[in-house]
Amino acid sequence: LTEALNLCDYYENIFSRTKEDSELSKVNSNQTTDISKEMYELVSAGLEYAALSNGAFDITIGSVSRLWDFTAESPKVPDSGRIAEALTHVDYTRVSVSDNGDGTYSISKPDDVILDLGAVAKGYIADKIKDFLEENGVKRAIINLGGNVLCIGKKTNTDNFGIGVRKPFAANNEVLVALSVDDSSVVSSGNYERYFYADDGTFYHHILNPATGYSYDNDLSDVTILSNDSLTGDCLSTTCFCLGLEDGMKLIESLDGIEAVFVTNEGEIHYSSGAKAYVKS
Repeated sequence: LTEALNLCDYYENIFSRTKEDSELSKVNSNQTTDISKEMYELVSAGLEYAALSNGAFDITIGSVSRLWDFTAESPKVPDSGRIAEALTHVDYTRVSVSDNGDGTYSISKPDDVILDLGAVAKGYIADKIKDFLEENGVKRAIINLGGNVLCIGKKTNTDNFGIGVRKPFAANNEVLVALSVDDSSVVSSGNYERYFYADDGTFYHHILNPATGYSYDNDLSDVTILSNDSLTGDCLSTTCFCLGLEDGMKLIESLDGIEAVFVTNEGEIHYSSGAKAYVKS
């Protein structure tokens, strides 16, 4: 378990946007175009889902997301002019990564583009921890990185793991939907983890719209993805939240082996065609 936690620290030193000495910070500050295999894999996945959503989800949101601080003691809405300027640097199509074929990898981006991998890194890390545990003979485990749950095997020989999807904004961790899963991933993205109300009462949350620079306002409070691996779940939960209920559900139904639960701001629950099979009665 100590080694598994050490893996979290290892990957944080690669993917963190806020740690000054992380690999991502060096890429963002244009100190290097040489990247690790891990960075290559994660940026590739982020660009894939940005393209899949036509930019509704965009890992180049960093110039905007760094203006917002949802964990501050008294969060503030950034200046509109600064947001407008930051938006001019958001465009995933200006970024590319290369496998150079000799064990090295590189990235190409304009100097003013800032990557933010916060929406996808936890899924990648969870998968790596699962690989590590299985390589060391672990047959059953549950990996919980907060919003990202990945199960190894079953809970017992006969029983699946029970995973609860939290009721948005409930004060007591009330469970909205209980899921039964076996050797798979459950990832949620929602507007109820990091948010604040401005002085005028406007609600702001941390999932930002690359078109406006402000929080998405699309009547969704949560999207939960069931998938085999956690990186896919992480990418899709954010992507589908950004797309909204109708387009998000269309995307899920077009993909094999993926199910989803969408929760609207009114508390209505919408299931993809195969999702109810995972709901505990």
